Amino acid sequence: MKVLWEGLFKKNPVLVLAMGLVPAVAITTTALNGLVLGISIAAVLIAASMITFVLEPHLPTTARIPMRVLVIIALVLALYGLILHTNPGLVAGLGVFFPFMAADAFRLQHPEDERTFRQVILEAVGQGLGFIWALLLIGIIREFLGFGAIFGKEILTGVLRPFSLANRVPGGMIIVGLLLALARQLTKQGGEIHD
Repeated sequence: MKVLWEGLFKKNPVLVLAMGLVPAVAITTTALNGLVLGISIAAVLIAASMITFVLEPHLPTTARIPMRVLVIIALVLALYGLILHTNPGLVAGLGVFFPFMAADAFRLQHPEDERTFRQVILEAVGQGLGFIWALLLIGIIREFLGFGAIFGKEILTGVLRPFSLANRVPGGMIIVGLLLALARQLTKQGGEIHD
């Protein structure tokens, strides 16, 4: 269970390991986009971890990395096609950054580790949940500050205009940067100078 919690907090892929920052800044302008991207990355990561765990023992060592890449690409393409078929507007909102999750899923896999199926799944679930909550949090903050809404429901009304920079890339960079700094402070990680 420790590995599950590490993916959520201590080794959160977005806020601690600083992975997926391009989609986090570019796509998570709304809570819905953050949630969909987080669930998509989690689904690809979990499915890829299960498939590669089953296939790797039957492949020569030299074929394992290409197999991992192909599995992840196939899963991302299948998910992209499914979302495109069910909600084309959502795919337009996710933009060209949606396929970047293939790179993140690949970098999070640990080749050549002697782990059980349970350990592999718990780690993938922890990292997937870490992606979901971090991207959802970023999306909620940006949508609230930029539009005065959360999940499209207007929260702020009246004369006070929302902070419109929040739903643009520079505002996203500021918000993600502040969340990274907060996560570093809470986990007491980062900022050290190593030889």
